[in-house]
This record gives sequence, C-alpha cells and structure tokens, in this order.
Amino acid sequence: MKISVQRALLLLLGGTVLVALIPGGFLLDRRLSFELQRAAREGLSIAPRLLEDRNAARADALMMHAKDLAAAPAVTAAFRQRDPEAAVRAARAARFDEREQVLVVAAGAQEPWAGPSPGPQMLAATREGEMPVSFLATEDGPAHVALAPVMDEGVWLGAAGVLQTLDEAAVEALAGFTSSDVVVESRGSGGALATLDSARAEALVRATRDHADDAGVIEVHLADGSRWWIAAAALDGSSRVLFARSVEQELSVLPRLRRGAAIAAGLALIVALLLGTFAARAIARPVRALAVASEQLTAGDFAAPLPDSVLREVDQVADSFAQMRSALERRLEELEEANRALEAQQGRLQALQGELIQRDRLEAGGRLVAELAHEIRNPVASIRNCLEVLDRRLEDDQSRVFTQLAIEELARMHELAEGLLDLNRPADPDASGADPSAVAAQVAALMGAGVQGERWPIRVLVRAGGPEAAIAPDALKQVLINLVQNAQEAMPGGGRIEINGRAVSGRVSLEVADIGPGIPDDILGRIFDPFFTTKGEVRGVGLGLFVAEGIVRRYGGVLSARNRTGGRGAVFAIELPATEPDQ
Repeated sequence: MKISVQRALLLLLGGTVLVALIPGGFLLDRRLSFELQRAAREGLSIAPRLLEDRNAARADALMMHAKDLAAAPAVTAAFRQRDPEAAVRAARAARFDEREQVLVVAAGAQEPWAGPSPGPQMLAATREGEMPVSFLATEDGPAHVALAPVMDEGVWLGAAGVLQTLDEAAVEALAGFTSSDVVVESRGSGGALATLDSARAEALVRATRDHADDAGVIEVHLADGSRWWIAAAALDGSSRVLFARSVEQELSVLPRLRRGAAIAAGLALIVALLLGTFAARAIARPVRALAVASEQLTAGDFAAPLPDSVLREVDQVADSFAQMRSALERRLEELEEANRALEAQQGRLQALQGELIQRDRLEAGGRLVAELAHEIRNPVASIRNCLEVLDRRLEDDQSRVFTQLAIEELARMHELAEGLLDLNRPADPDASGADPSAVAAQVAALMGAGVQGERWPIRVLVRAGGPEAAIAPDALKQVLINLVQNAQEAMPGGGRIEINGRAVSGRVSLEVADIGPGIPDDILGRIFDPFFTTKGEVRGVGLGLFVAEGIVRRYGGVLSARNRTGGRGAVFAIELPATEPDQ
C-alpha cells in the first residue's frame, strides 16, 4: 500500500508529537514538583545563615555606634558627676541613628539610668574593656544591644550603648530578605511578632517547640490541615526566629503548569499537522531559496536562511553553500579582528610613548633641578654665614632687621635645595617597608589637628593588617602630607578629604581624594612638572607634586592624578610594589 508524501508527513509528525509529549509531559511534571520542593527547602535552609550574616553586620555597626557614644565627652562628664539625666541626654544626643535607643548603666547603680538591664555578664565584659554585643528580651520584643565602657583616666565609670528592637518593620524586612514568612518568639515576654496572623503564628510556635533550633528544615502539619516547612534560628538564647513557607503555596504553580502544558501539547499537535500539510507543497522551494541566498551573499548578507530538503542533491548543495559562506564570513571576521587588534596596539604604543616621554622629561627635570640645587646650596650657606657674622657686628637696628630677613630667606632657600636633592638620593636600604594604614593614620592625625581638622576633616579608609608597601615610612609620610596639603589648598573654604587604600596582585594602592573643583583637563598632564603651579597666591614654587612624584618613582612606584567620575574633586593615586611575604 502506497501513501502520498503529504499523508506520510502528517502521520510521522502527528505520531512523533504524541510519543514525545505524553511521556515527556509526565516526566516534566514529576521533575518540576521535585525541583520546586528542593528549591523551596534549600532557600529556606539558608535563611538562618542569612539572618546570622545580617546580625553580624548589624552587630559591627552597633558596636561602632556604642563606642562613639561611650567616648563622647559629654557622656563621660555626666558619668563623672553621677548625673543620670545629663548622661541620658548626652547619650541621646551622641547616638548615630535616631531609631536607636540608648542604654546607660553607671558603676554601682542598682538599675540602669536608661534602657533595659544588660545583665551582669555584659557589664563585666565592659569592665574588662570589651564591647559586647548580644540580644536581650525586652517588653517590646528582642533587642540587639551593644555596650562600650565609659572610662575616665583608666577608671571604669560604667557602660553606655545602643539597642535596636526587632519590631514589625524589621520583621517585614527580614521576611522580604529571606522570601519567607517570619515568626519571632520572644522567650522573655512570651509574645511573638509575625508576618502571619496571630493564630497561625502561635500554632507554628507550638508545633516547633520540641525541635532543636539547628534541626534544619522540618515539615509540620497544623490542625487546619495546612503543611509548612520551617527553619529555626536562635538569637543568643533570648528569643528565636522561625522562617516558614507554606507547602501548598510553594506548589500552587503546578496545576497552572499542567494546564499550560496540556494546552501547549494540543497546540503543538495542531501546528505539527498544519506543518505536515504544507511540507509536501514546499518540496520545490529549496532550490529557489538557494538562489535567493546566493543573490543576498553577493550583496554582503551572510544571514540569509538556507533551506532544508529531503532531496539529497539539493541538501548537499545547500550544505556546501553554507560551508562556503561560513568560511568566507570567518575570514572577514578574522580580518576585522586583526584590524581592531592593530588599532588597539597602536593606541597602547602611543600611550606608552607618551608615558616614556613624560618620564624622560621628569627625570631630566629632576636631574637639572638637583644639579641646580647642589650648585645653589653651598653658595647660599656661605652667604648665610657671612650675613650672620655681619649681623653680630652691626649696631644699627634697622640694618640688623634687613640682615635677619636676608638670613631667613637664605635658610628657606637652603631647605628648598635640600628637599630637591632628596629626589636623587638613593632609597634607604634599612627601610624594609611601610604599613599604609599606620602611615595614613599618622598623616590624618598630624594634618587634622586643631582648626585644620574642623575645616578639612580627613577620613582614613585603609584596612589594617594588609601587606606593607616597599617604601620607607618617612618617604611615604612625606608624599601623603604633600598630597593632603595640595587637597587643602584646592579647597580654601574647607571640605572633606579621604585616604583610601587597597592591595591587589602584589601592589599597594593609596588614593587621596578631595571634593574641590578638580583639575582642568588641559593641565592634567603637566601638574607633576617642576615649577608648575596654579596657585593665585605666591605660597610655593610648584615643586610639591614634583617632589612627591619623584619619591614614589624612586621606590619603583607610580603617582598619577585624575578627576572623580561620579562627583566633584580630584583623586591622586599612589601605586607601590608590596614587600615580599618573608620580609
């Protein structure tokens, strides 16, 4: 019995669709159900760890807030005078966040001056100089508490700190953070905060009371017939948090997926039959499609579709044409890639040539300035000695005034010459390395003292304990002082200065950033030139940045400048090699 091509295609396509969809749909349904349950349980299992990480981050912030509050001078003075009202008022004024409550406990007091009782263990820890952070059960629910000692000349006066209550807003935020319902059971007050209704929250608390907090994800069945997956986490023994997900809600998508799969299967069968109907009529179309593809290739179009045919000869021609077109397209792409690589290399070469020219210019300028300074220093010293002898022999007061002025100016010239000679002196062989965080802290303390600290506050963001930079500490301090002074001069009205630092791939990077007007693009490449200055007043000769760049370069580093991309101000970046680990 012979059948037509059209009927054969219809039977083949219809049978293939049915054979593929029925078992495939069943396996897909089972797989989806398993994956939904697995994903829900895995997501719920990490909720306690997310809470732990969130509490750890919150603990660090509260510890810093408590430390700043306890160190406030007004708080210490109130403790010293045993004035509860003044201490509480000063503590509230010194807190970092208005949403935080204060906790004030004086040494020897029966009750706290403000806030709940922290317990003897936390007070004993502050007496030892520690800053404990814990959860306490309060009337308003569990509270995250951080305490810091209040000291006066080494004497422990008490403790002060901050606390944040786990309220409804925090519970809602935690629920959104973990994509689950949250129930907070306070073991002190007996109450519970929850994103669920109170009856269901109490039922979940009762159902999980006999399970350990570290039991992982458990499944509980409530009296109303609902099923829940639960993961519990303890808060320092004062309370516990239940993360809950409804099994029915997590699997509610399955019925909709099954209906959608059935509809899709029916549509696929209909489409397959329609395609089979038109397949026989399209048997002659591949040759015409090949001709169209050839014409489009001539016009430069490599994306023209190629036909599939059941005819062997036509299919071989289409395959050969596709291989030829692909090979031609690859050759053109390789050529374009080679052109782009050549352009990129040319750009890098030009940048390298510019950098080499700049370095040669700076080195030539450095040598010229050093030679000049060497030639100037000795005559200046001789003239200064002569003037000092002449000053001691003069009896005319006015003449002595002018002589003193000349001696002071010569001393300044001598100091300037010594600074310039430092550029060509060899590095200190005994200096193994400098701790960037320690040097930055010293510079911030030195340059931020007194009125300068109020006018130009300096913020140090350099992580302690990182690798050391291969530079003498005094040299690094001199460079940072020059850069901070440059930032202060760029902001005569005052402004914030930041010293940032990080270590990447054996290099130590320090950045000094300000919020001034920035550096004009037309002079950005000249700011490290000797005697170049943009100051309106005569406060220098334009050697500060030149000297700093020379010091950094002498130790194998790079000093560069740029403008902020996300705001106003300039950034000076120091990159130095890190010391070897065995040094």
